[in-house]
Amino acid sequence: MKNALTAFIFFISIVSFSQSNKHTFYYFQNQEITKSEFETFNPNKIYVKTIENDTAIVELVNLRKTIGKLDSISFRQVKMLLSNIIGDEFNPHINTLVHLYRKNNENIYADSHYRKYWKWIKSHSKKYQAYLITNNESHRVEDKKEHNFIDAYNVLDKLFFQASDAQLNHFLLKPNGEIYTYFGMDDILDILDWSVD
Repeated sequence: MKNALTAFIFFISIVSFSQSNKHTFYYFQNQEITKSEFETFNPNKIYVKTIENDTAIVELVNLRKTIGKLDSISFRQVKMLLSNIIGDEFNPHINTLVHLYRKNNENIYADSHYRKYWKWIKSHSKKYQAYLITNNESHRVEDKKEHNFIDAYNVLDKLFFQASDAQLNHFLLKPNGEIYTYFGMDDILDILDWSVD
């Protein structure tokens, strides 16, 4: 009788606590959408963040590229921050491409030696400049010759990419305060293609 009672309690607890089919919710730019709408998005143009708990799955869809404009105070602060990180090399009067790396991995090494990318930047240096910036936890050594700089307090990442799970994010800052942000794209040449007017 004791074994039967133990087995019955065990069965009831498994049935009670087992997870039934989770319901999935879809959101685009914080607005709920249907599954069919979700499936129509081009995966190359969106960034999906999945949140899962015991009862539901939430798929948060955001565009990989967003365009905004900084107010004058924010713009001045971002330029000062970039000037502090990069130094005299930073020119606030031309377009600035920043590639933010959360980890010191092979991507940053490959990107610092990406000939096609840096050749284009050099040949268009009157209009564009580009920098590879890692956060303090990456333990990367700053190397100006390879365009590698360190954001010691991770301010840029916190300002623009706090909601991103990606290890590599990017932004283009224009001299008029316009900012293009790119979430989770691995090829910096693609960022260049998406940025050039």
